[in-house]
Amino acid sequence: MVGAITIKRNISLKNLTTFKIGGRAKYFTEIVSKKQLIQVLRWVNKKKLPFFVLGNGSNVLFKDDNYSGLVIKLNNSTINCHQNKTLTLGAGVYLPELLQKCVKNEWGGLEWAAGIPGTIGGAVYGNAGAFGHEIKDRVIRVTTIDPVNFIEKSYYSRQCQFGYRTSVFKQLSEIIWKVELAITPEPQSNIQQQMIANLASKQVLLKYASAGSVFKNVLIQETPYRNSYNPKTQEVKILNQRIKVKGGKVSAGWFIEACGLKGKKCGKAMIAPFHANVIINLGGAKADEVIYLIELCQRMVWKKFKIKLEVEIIII
Repeated sequence: MVGAITIKRNISLKNLTTFKIGGRAKYFTEIVSKKQLIQVLRWVNKKKLPFFVLGNGSNVLFKDDNYSGLVIKLNNSTINCHQNKTLTLGAGVYLPELLQKCVKNEWGGLEWAAGIPGTIGGAVYGNAGAFGHEIKDRVIRVTTIDPVNFIEKSYYSRQCQFGYRTSVFKQLSEIIWKVELAITPEPQSNIQQQMIANLASKQVLLKYASAGSVFKNVLIQETPYRNSYNPKTQEVKILNQRIKVKGGKVSAGWFIEACGLKGKKCGKAMIAPFHANVIINLGGAKADEVIYLIELCQRMVWKKFKIKLEVEIIII
């Protein structure tokens, strides 16, 4: 116990992520308030332990080795609406639950997030996106807590340094605590219709334990093929093939599939037969098996295309 907070020992990490993979954490706790978080951080600092802040674990792969520090699961899930224009959200707000409220209250602008099983804090941390949208398009302000001096800091959208699947928070040790988003009033039927359409495209993926896309899509301007890119036709010529480009990017899955790796297995891990940029857990997969497939993809894509695939998921 730390104050009124229970710190558990030797907790399995498998059920804390959507991958359902991982060893055990030496310590684990769940917190809902800033006071609790500060108490836990004081305890961690005193013991000089490493810590990892976890949302819903939808973009995380824990290794098979035990984690020697404290895993802190954020459950601060308050949702407040201001004049039907902005939302203030706890970082632990679960996106599917938020979207249910969006439908009910006619809050538009987040329909693209349907099917993403993460938290709002995780979405901001990695600038989550889908269907041509990103969370940065809605962020007004992010509030963090410094884990050393416990001071709250605010970052307006322009200060967040959002990029493709990244933000300034990947460079900082601060913990995302609250997020303020802009919303647009929208008829319930419109929101629901768009969410249903977006969900339909992810139904196959949601049947399996995975972390979604493993690699970032490839920015064509950062590859040897940039001079073959035609912005008018939105195509690029790669090894005598004309490939569609979306938002300046080519799917990482295209390169992996072109290397003949779709459906490749290692133990109980598999490069998904339905999408080559997804690795699925067939049941009982080990982190080492997933990492083997990740490195195989990187090695083969580099050998064939001279492109370095960048991992999108967090490996702990």
